[in-house]
Amino acid sequence: MNATPVLLVHYGEDWVRGSERCLLDLLAHLDRSRFTPLLWCNSPTLAAEAVTLGVETMVEPFSLLLGWQAERFDLAAHRRLSRRARELITERQIGLVHANSAAPCQWLAGVCRALQVPLVCHLHARYQPRDRFSLRVHQASVLIGVSEPVLTGWRQDGCAADRLIRVPNGVDAARLNAGAHWPVVGMLGLPPGDMIIATVGSLIKRKGIDLLIRSLAALMASGEEAQLLIIGSGPEREALMALAVELGVAERVHFLGERPDSAAILRGGVDLLVSGAREEVFGLTLAEAGMLGLPVSAYRVGGIPEVVEEGVTGLLATPGDWAEMADHWRQLSNPQRRCEMGRAAQLRAAQLFTVARYVDGVTAVWDAALAGRWHATAPTPFRPLIHWAGQRLFARGRNMLATGMAKVAQKVQLGFGRRKVPE
Repeated sequence: MNATPVLLVHYGEDWVRGSERCLLDLLAHLDRSRFTPLLWCNSPTLAAEAVTLGVETMVEPFSLLLGWQAERFDLAAHRRLSRRARELITERQIGLVHANSAAPCQWLAGVCRALQVPLVCHLHARYQPRDRFSLRVHQASVLIGVSEPVLTGWRQDGCAADRLIRVPNGVDAARLNAGAHWPVVGMLGLPPGDMIIATVGSLIKRKGIDLLIRSLAALMASGEEAQLLIIGSGPEREALMALAVELGVAERVHFLGERPDSAAILRGGVDLLVSGAREEVFGLTLAEAGMLGLPVSAYRVGGIPEVVEEGVTGLLATPGDWAEMADHWRQLSNPQRRCEMGRAAQLRAAQLFTVARYVDGVTAVWDAALAGRWHATAPTPFRPLIHWAGQRLFARGRNMLATGMAKVAQKVQLGFGRRKVPE
């Protein structure tokens, strides 16, 4: 049996982080006897790593209508992308198209529908209604979500349940454990005996690094000794450094920058992996921590409770409550408890978050799409929008009715209050 040519399309920044790492792991472990991948993206960095995996790649600029960057109304660029997609699918005899985010669906949906080629949309984030409709994701054959919160919006739009498939991200244990570890205490000259806490992520407000620094200050005030390693880069770096100085913990906060060897650092003496994320649909670094046998401290947001089993593989705090998180760190200063949670996290990761399970889940969706499971079942362009608008109008009418009834009841009550008592 000949391998099916699959066109994988990725739109994003020029880096390799969560969704890019998942795509690369998919390509690395794909059964090439069944599928021949062709990557079309706008990221030279992603393309370069894909080439090392033996994947043919094409790098071209992408644009979006009504998108997040200028030009927002470049109709010529949109037509160019649609024509290019048609050419690639036709010339390469593509059997299936896989969009690694919602954005590429904008120019792929119409082309795939016209050519009767299945379009799989892989969702790694939540999307607001404006983006869900402007990106034409509802017209994909099937949607894969990395967690249940990712799929919630599409359910609200009336997407059929059988077109919404949850496939948790996977972790490549061999890649995480490759190479020598990075001895944290020796490399940074840290005092022996301190608890080593680490976080991995972009230095942006959503990742909540500021909350972690506040938790560290609270932990230190309680008499515990700890060090916080921050692995990542971003626009908030200077503000975060200033916050550490303000709170008196600057000497205990270590900004390591963007590191391709983050796993080697985690293996080099880190005791606890933490996340201050204010919003996180999955938390790939938390699953990686589990694979490495590290307990986790994070906030109870988004898809994190699907990754971290509360009280078993880690502790989850009320969103934004840095004082509660500091208390969790105090509890996890006990080496025995950390060890127990780390073992449980490793077992959970080995059961639920392996790269093999992830690739099998994605390719099972591909197989079903190629077999025609969702053939001609994708809704017309306006049906989801009409459904969503109807739901909003119904909810607004219900709220107005409830408000009106409450006002009437209040007036009636006041009326009874004013009634004279008979003499």
